[in-house]
Amino acid sequence: MGSLGLDLLPTTCLLLVVCLVVAVSSVGSDEERLIGWKGEVEQQEEEGVYRHPETAGRDPWIETISWKPRAFIYHGFLSLEECDHLRGVALKRLERSMVVGDDGKDAVDDVRTSFSASINLFETETIYNIETRIANWTHLPIAHGEPMEVLRYKHAQKYDSHWDYFGGDSTNSSTGDRVATVLMYLSDVMDGAGGETSLPLAEAIDEQLQSTAGMSECASKMGIAVRPRKGDALLFWNSLPEALISDKRSLHASCPTFKGEKWTATKWIHTRAYLDSEVIKAAEGEAMRKRASRLAAEAQGSQQ
Repeated sequence: MGSLGLDLLPTTCLLLVVCLVVAVSSVGSDEERLIGWKGEVEQQEEEGVYRHPETAGRDPWIETISWKPRAFIYHGFLSLEECDHLRGVALKRLERSMVVGDDGKDAVDDVRTSFSASINLFETETIYNIETRIANWTHLPIAHGEPMEVLRYKHAQKYDSHWDYFGGDSTNSSTGDRVATVLMYLSDVMDGAGGETSLPLAEAIDEQLQSTAGMSECASKMGIAVRPRKGDALLFWNSLPEALISDKRSLHASCPTFKGEKWTATKWIHTRAYLDSEVIKAAEGEAMRKRASRLAAEAQGSQQ
C-alpha cells in the first residue's frame, strides 16, 4: 500500500464508525424495519389464528382442544355488543326448548329444560354478519345451516348428554345430517356455578384441558368441559373426517347452571343445503339494504 493509502486509512475508519453510529441511532421506533440487524427473527402471525376486526381489541385466537372428536374454541369470536344484540333479539320470544322425538317431531322433554328462540339470518345486519363469519370459520356455506337458536338457562336448567346428529336415514335426506355444531357463549358464568359444556367422550390433546379446578360436578366426571366465556365459540364436528359417519365421541351436554343465567347461540350445519337459494339471496339483499341505510344515517348524522 502506498503512502497515500496509509494517509487515508484513519479517515476511512472514522467515516465507517460515524456511519455505524448514525445507523444504530436511527433505529429507534423504526427498529421493526431492520429485522435481523441484531440477530432477531421476524415475528409471524400465529398459524391458524384469524383476527376479526370487530374483536381485534380482545385479541381473539383459536384453540384446538380435541381431535377425537374434532373440537376447537374460538376465543373472542363475537364482540360483547354482538352477544348483547343476539340476546336482545331473542328475549321477547323465548319459549320452552324442544327435543326431536322418536317420531322425528319436536317435543318437550325434561332432558332439556332451557328456553330458546329461533333467529333468521336476515333479521338484522349484525346477525347476517355473524352468519357469514361462521361460514368463513367452518368453510361450510351459509345455506347449509339451520336458523340460529338462542338459548337461556336459568337456575338448575340443563340439557342432558345427547348427540346433535340424527343418524340413520337422515344422511340420505335432501338436507343431509348435521355435520358440525357451533356453540356461541353470550354470557359469562362464574367458576363453580355450572353451565359448562361437557364432552364426556372427548380425548383432550392437553392434560391441562382435563383439569377440574373450579368445575361443577357435572363437568368433572370425564372427558373435556368448556367454561362459558362471553364472546367465545365452540366448534365440534359430529362426523368422522374420513367419511360422513357419525362420531359418537361428539356426545355433549349443557351442565346445570346454579348461579345467574347462561345464554348461548347454537348453529347446526348440515352436509347439504338446508335453506333455499332464494332465501339466501333475499337475506343478502336485505343485509345490503340495511347496511346502506345505516351508512346513510351515519353520514347524515356526521354532517349535522
